[in-house]
Amino acid sequence: MTRSMTSHLSLAGNDIRYISKHTFREFTSLTFLDLSYNVIPVNVEIAFSNLHFLANGSLILNHMNISETKINELFRYLDTNGIETLSLAYNNLEDIDSCDWRNFQSLKTLNITGNKLKNMTFKCHTKIEILHADSNNLVSFPNFCLDNDNLTNYWHGKFKTAVPSLRVLSVFSNRIMEMPSTALRCTDELRELVITKNLFHEIDLQTFYKLNTLKMSSIFRYYLSIKPHSHSKLLTASIEHLMLQNISFGMFPTDLGMFEGLHHLKSLDLSYSNLPFSPMASKKVFKSLSNLTKLTLQFVGWKSMPYNIFHLLPNLKTLDLSNNEITYLSWSRFRYLKYLEEIDFSNNRIFLSGQLSVPSSISSLISLDISNNTYYCSCEILSFFEELSSNNVTIKYYPEAYICTSPRSMADKSVADVECMQHLETIVYTIIITVLFGCVFAIIAYKSRYRIRYLIHISRSHHSWKVRKKSPQPLLFDGFVIYSEPDKNWVYDIFLPFLEKQHGYKLCIHDRDFQYGRLIVDNIVENMKNSRKIVLILSESFAESKWCQFEVLLAHERFLEHGPDSLISIKLEEITTYRLTNTLETLIKFATHAVWSDQNKEEFSVRILDCFQVKTDNIDKNNSNRSKHRCSHSHAQKIKVTEDRNKIFSDKFEHLFNEMCSRVDLMSETLCKRLDSLEKTVKSDITFLKNKVDKLETNLTSLQDSIIDSQSTSK
Repeated sequence: MTRSMTSHLSLAGNDIRYISKHTFREFTSLTFLDLSYNVIPVNVEIAFSNLHFLANGSLILNHMNISETKINELFRYLDTNGIETLSLAYNNLEDIDSCDWRNFQSLKTLNITGNKLKNMTFKCHTKIEILHADSNNLVSFPNFCLDNDNLTNYWHGKFKTAVPSLRVLSVFSNRIMEMPSTALRCTDELRELVITKNLFHEIDLQTFYKLNTLKMSSIFRYYLSIKPHSHSKLLTASIEHLMLQNISFGMFPTDLGMFEGLHHLKSLDLSYSNLPFSPMASKKVFKSLSNLTKLTLQFVGWKSMPYNIFHLLPNLKTLDLSNNEITYLSWSRFRYLKYLEEIDFSNNRIFLSGQLSVPSSISSLISLDISNNTYYCSCEILSFFEELSSNNVTIKYYPEAYICTSPRSMADKSVADVECMQHLETIVYTIIITVLFGCVFAIIAYKSRYRIRYLIHISRSHHSWKVRKKSPQPLLFDGFVIYSEPDKNWVYDIFLPFLEKQHGYKLCIHDRDFQYGRLIVDNIVENMKNSRKIVLILSESFAESKWCQFEVLLAHERFLEHGPDSLISIKLEEITTYRLTNTLETLIKFATHAVWSDQNKEEFSVRILDCFQVKTDNIDKNNSNRSKHRCSHSHAQKIKVTEDRNKIFSDKFEHLFNEMCSRVDLMSETLCKRLDSLEKTVKSDITFLKNKVDKLETNLTSLQDSIIDSQSTSK
């Protein structure tokens, strides 16, 4: 094996039984080596003879069946320089002394968790900062003093300690029964102590006056070595994190005032403890903890939330009340907690049903856990969770841990599976009614769209045309050309050059002459008014075009108003009979028309010029006057015919419009009757269901009250 640049090497769980003395010689850059879950090498003395670590090295030897007799042999030839972390967890060590690692000059963290230690002695000086001795068989708290007899020097600051740098000590889950007031006399730098799950019966709280973090449990009684009125060194203000589980509070003043002076305490865990619930007692316990930000009270047996505690904790951010017997959720208890972000009510007996609302008093709420409680699944409870989500509140374990217990139809289903039929019915019926009315209106409007446009045009233009007849104004165009899009090339290539360029006429073309920004209908009406003639370019595509049909209706009005001479129709091709509307067929039959083909260009040109020349000659005043005298009788007959046609058309249109309105009224009346009957049926069903639900809620409430009364009576 060549020289290696490997820094991390894990050989755990390989059943290694032999390690050559040259195995690690080429690993000159190691900072981490894990040999856990292997067997102690046969050549234990030379196994690590060529093992070297760089700075911040870690040697992990867990689950290797190592005993204290093998430690000296195992580390005899090991280069301990650079090793800062040594782990001998879950081996067979029964007794251990600090002298066993005195050669580890850089050692800062030692883990001897899960052995069979009964005793730990500190006869040699060590620079350890973190010591984990959890899950062993220790019966007494370790003594960290080098000179146990010279007690007087301790009070003068000259007492010798084996662990001058020890900051963290964890000995939880042992069998320690006593912890005298002098237990930490040689640990001046100790700031974090974990002594949970031991067998303490009594303890002196003055022992911990230097700590920053303290975790302990199973203390049935504690005592003070100082007078009750003097709390200057009792759990000094330097403590910030405190876990006192399974504490039995008494009614003595010293019991209730154990937290006095802890003005810097930030987190407190009193789980599994017997907390006082009386107003006076609980107030005395928590009154000094105004800076507390996290409070954990699991398994304290509370059946309801106290009303006189939380106003003493204005800076609380995290509250854990899980695994209790709380039956009612009262948000008013938290009205003083302006910074509360996380609440845990999981695994209680809270009955969540209707009439729930998002707590407005907790505007800072970010996370809520009320899983594994009792839920009466309804639309109200579903709305409650949806409103929480809309307010950016995280509902932990939702919906998998929120299982309905009632009603019977929702049992063992998730709250998220609730179907709010009442809301759905209202929404569905509203949508159905809107869609029906919309469809009816759309069908009528679509079938009569061109007649409606024509009617609008008539109402807009009738008055202006009467004024125009009385006071004629100069016209802008000689002709208004109506054509379909496929015939555009013929109009631009042949028709326009012939009339405009060769003969000087001015035609109105919608692609060119319509005013931008105005409605198309307004452009058509206005330009028809300003044109002497209307020219229809007839073809199959013309008969199919909806816009062309609309313009034909307007041209027909012009035809009735001014007679056949006002229209010119040009046939580019024959139109299929079934495509012809009655209006278009009338215009083709009575209006002047010309037929275009490549063979009759000259005839077509003469015909078109003659049509336009007739209008031009009529402009001359003298000819116009003579024409009036000669043809006055015929003009009167034309006017009479025109009026008769207008009256017939108006009567037909009025009859059609009245018939359409009567059909709409009949349909609306029928639809309204059906909707009224449907609404009455739905309302009666909803009223019946609401009465049933109200009765069930009343029964459940009375049942709950009787259970609570019976429990209080039994107590």
